[in-house]
Amino acid sequence: MAVGTAVVLVLTVNPRTPFVSDLNLRLQDRLLRETTREPLPADFLLVALDDASLSLDALEPEEIAESRALQLMREGFPWSREVYALAGRKLLEAGAKLVIFDMVYPGPKEGDEKFAELLREHPDRFVLGAQFDGETYRKPTAVLAAAAGDGVGFASLPERNEIRHVLPYSTISGFRGEVPWEGETVEPALTTVAASRLGKPFPSEITKPLRFRYSKPREVPTISLQELFVPGYWKSRSRNWDIFRDRVVLIGATAEGLKDYHLTPFRRLSGPEIQLHILAAMLRDGWLKSSGPWVAVASILAAAVGVLLLATLRRSPLWFLLWLVTGALFWGLTCLVALVFFSWFLPAAPPLVTWLVCGFLVLACDATLERRERARLRGALERYVSKDMVKELVDNPASYLQTLGGQRKEIVTMFSDLQGFTADSETMDPGEMVALLNEYFGDMVAVVFQKRGTLDKFMGDALMATWGALESGGPREDARHAVRAAFEMRTRLAAINSRRGGGTPWQAGIGITQGPVVFGNIGCQEKMDLTAIGDTVNLAARIEGLTRIYVCDILVDGRMAESLRGECQLLLVDVVRVKGRQKSESLYFPYPGNEPDPWADAFEEAREKYREGKFEEAAGAFDELSRAGLAPGVSALFRQRCEDFQANPPPPDWSGVWDFATK
Repeated sequence: MAVGTAVVLVLTVNPRTPFVSDLNLRLQDRLLRETTREPLPADFLLVALDDASLSLDALEPEEIAESRALQLMREGFPWSREVYALAGRKLLEAGAKLVIFDMVYPGPKEGDEKFAELLREHPDRFVLGAQFDGETYRKPTAVLAAAAGDGVGFASLPERNEIRHVLPYSTISGFRGEVPWEGETVEPALTTVAASRLGKPFPSEITKPLRFRYSKPREVPTISLQELFVPGYWKSRSRNWDIFRDRVVLIGATAEGLKDYHLTPFRRLSGPEIQLHILAAMLRDGWLKSSGPWVAVASILAAAVGVLLLATLRRSPLWFLLWLVTGALFWGLTCLVALVFFSWFLPAAPPLVTWLVCGFLVLACDATLERRERARLRGALERYVSKDMVKELVDNPASYLQTLGGQRKEIVTMFSDLQGFTADSETMDPGEMVALLNEYFGDMVAVVFQKRGTLDKFMGDALMATWGALESGGPREDARHAVRAAFEMRTRLAAINSRRGGGTPWQAGIGITQGPVVFGNIGCQEKMDLTAIGDTVNLAARIEGLTRIYVCDILVDGRMAESLRGECQLLLVDVVRVKGRQKSESLYFPYPGNEPDPWADAFEEAREKYREGKFEEAAGAFDELSRAGLAPGVSALFRQRCEDFQANPPPPDWSGVWDFATK
């Protein structure tokens, strides 16, 4: 009963439901308010189109008569664009570093030429606003857009409610939340252009909304636009124009009648103030990362499982309630730490709602049945670690969990060993060594799981994986998944080497075989290990060891090669007889592609001469091939063999099979 109740609750606590989603945002906003400490940059200043600038009621007629700009403003809003030209010129003369106009200038209007003249004179000192308006992108009038050049960006904000995100770049359809169509023009945001002008360019490929960190709420230093044109203002307030020196000045609307106010996680702010907060985030890389939907789902499941585990251990309702409150506080603290140190929003509400609701309802469920079920699952998890193994154990406990023994299956076995790590580890700090090895295994195991494989075990810096043991798509499909995993593991290792920077690059040897094995529980009743054993497994381990000799990072056996026909290209490397086996085995090097590589054809011709005993001709051919191609190392190996055979010819009955006397 307890399990059924918990499952129903988990299914109903959907992180996308309005209640949970809204609660999650409210909790995140509260954490943000508690952790934000850094103020806006000291060189930011707002010149406001406020109510006083629209009405000019606070000015004397003599003051208006003395100013060309005030006379134009008296004619009524929207003003002649000569007003903005005069304002911009005054700010530049006062030493402003950059002037940002957070407003849109669509359609021709009086004063355009004056404004354009200023923009042309100072092409890198101004940024103009544009706007996404339904199905169109409203740029400044043509003369202003031409004068501003690349100094135009959209000032539209991407949300209708609380402003939490910014679009650094967007298209018309992207701004509406739709998938952009091919060839659609990508436009930069106003703040993106401003940040670029201030020496902080933003990658143009980022067109998705980014959540930004607001600066510490405080009053933004603000000058009313009208005051720019009243000389007496500066004298009466004991101010001078130095207030603008080396400042980033944003000119925008703060008048209530212009309706440019929005809700934010802190309080209601004007659009220009929000633009300054966004610009500060861009200059500081103040981005907040949000967890993906799977993290929310995982946290919900973890909360439900945690409550059920508490239920199996509870001694009294009071003890259970105490731990329930402790768990909620712990998750809140975890969310706080993630935000402070990593700028990462963990899902706050979904696991808390799940935790508290499940916790109170589980108290009413049948504790005996719950303890029995949880004990069974806990016993399985103590024996097995791989995710897919756990799933199979839960789905088919009678097949794998209860008894020792196994069953014969046709599977693909992979051994992968990290070459070069052991030598590097002698000079590494132990902590660094463990971190690097964990990073490597994290990538490799992720590839195995993505390609539907099963992780069998770790062996030092090596791992064993299988395909077809727990779930099979057929021999050919299992083989294809395995070789795709090998190719991806090669790519992931190259990326790890790139991130490591200096030092000797790591190499990995991968041996893959296909054939019958015995798969099942090995061990005793106290401790079991679900694994595969048999000649196919041993051969995979031996072939992995041969990758060092043949200088090929991936080698497969003949059975695998047959299953891979049509999936990739295969180069027959050699026919060998490993120690402990009487039967010879063909080794193949797989490589991606639809057509055979010319180098591979030349290699096969050289090997044919080698098998025929024409060692002098073969040595010359291998020498040519060793300089480049798919696997130059193996050509160098065969060249050396040919030279050795010229000095010490093989017996007359030699068949071309190479015998390895050691493992």
